[in-house]
Amino acid sequence: MSDSERWIVVVEEPFLPADAGGRVETFSFLTAASAAGIRMQVLVPSRTDLDIAAYEDAVPGAAVIRLPRDDSPLAHLSPRPFTHASRPVGPLRRALENTPPRADSVISYSCRTSHLGEEIARIWRLPHLVRAHNIDSEFFRVLARNSTGPRAVAYELEYHRLRLAEQAMHHSPLVNAIADISVEDHEWRRGRASVPTFHLPPFLPASTVAEARTAGGVADTERAGERLVFVGSLDTPTNIEALRWFLGGCWPTIRVRHPAAVLQVVGRRPEDGLAEWLAGFDSVELHTDVPSVLGYVAGATVSVNPMRSGSGVNIKAIEAMSAGTPVVSTPTGSRGLGWRPGEHLMVADDPGAFADAVCGLLDNPWLAAEVGTAGREFVLRELDHATLIDRVRGMLAGRTEETTAQTA
Repeated sequence: MSDSERWIVVVEEPFLPADAGGRVETFSFLTAASAAGIRMQVLVPSRTDLDIAAYEDAVPGAAVIRLPRDDSPLAHLSPRPFTHASRPVGPLRRALENTPPRADSVISYSCRTSHLGEEIARIWRLPHLVRAHNIDSEFFRVLARNSTGPRAVAYELEYHRLRLAEQAMHHSPLVNAIADISVEDHEWRRGRASVPTFHLPPFLPASTVAEARTAGGVADTERAGERLVFVGSLDTPTNIEALRWFLGGCWPTIRVRHPAAVLQVVGRRPEDGLAEWLAGFDSVELHTDVPSVLGYVAGATVSVNPMRSGSGVNIKAIEAMSAGTPVVSTPTGSRGLGWRPGEHLMVADDPGAFADAVCGLLDNPWLAAEVGTAGREFVLRELDHATLIDRVRGMLAGRTEETTAQTA
């Protein structure tokens, strides 16, 4: 592997197992960079020890280094956002000051680690790219809105701290560029930042893209006649909000029109009481902590993505599209990329229209096949790894958005 290009990448959290949206995207980026011949030092903030050998086997050619996380009361009481204070700069600063530069660029693979990337950029004088998975302050505002009592107060306080941190990042001389995963987030940020901003679509697992390219891959898996699938972390308030909206407002209508329909809810770490609540609905199955959701998604007739709040891009919707499974989503769940509703996926915002869209695909297999095929072709065209890595290189080199797009 060539030494001509070296990146130091600070990720948000341990990314193995890559079993949820943010970890899937982070791991996919790292493996894409590795395949492109880029040597990396990957810094992983973690509360516990890591199996370094397993991480380095998963990302060939990378050196993986654990950074300590701090969950002490002092981190919670810090005037900085907890997402920053719990990833302290001190130990990293001491290591950097005693080590000669060993990279050409630094990438903070989350706004939650941008302060660490800035410290590396300052001490080693490196160009610095921040990869934004969402607008963190907005995420915590949603958490505050969906919580009560002291938890809601804590989330609201974190929201205000993060807004100040985002403002500082938007004008930081130690940030060369910010790359949002979502088109909408990019539009929001570029109107507020003096730092150059870009839209960089998500990285999917190499295996997912490869299988989508193969005629005999997951896109041709035999699908159950009337099986719906919902995928998501089941301890995340935005996912629970979406699931409750769908089951309360859409599922009864779908069941009346399609009595044989089954909904599979697939995810990890279900919150307390969720299993008992789901058991009260006919033909709803709960599958938790499965090794891979791909088989469930590829075997479903329709993937439902009824998100009501949140920012960024729903990786689960893109994974379903890559498998050729037609997706029905709310506008919130379908934000982030330049796909066209009615062609690449179906979009509806109220329970009646959402149920109609699902039933329309169940009633018309030819339509479901057309939407599934169009979604898969969109993923293959827009989310090619080599193209995306070249765009990252352009951002680090200081090319304008228009120039970067032309070289992609």
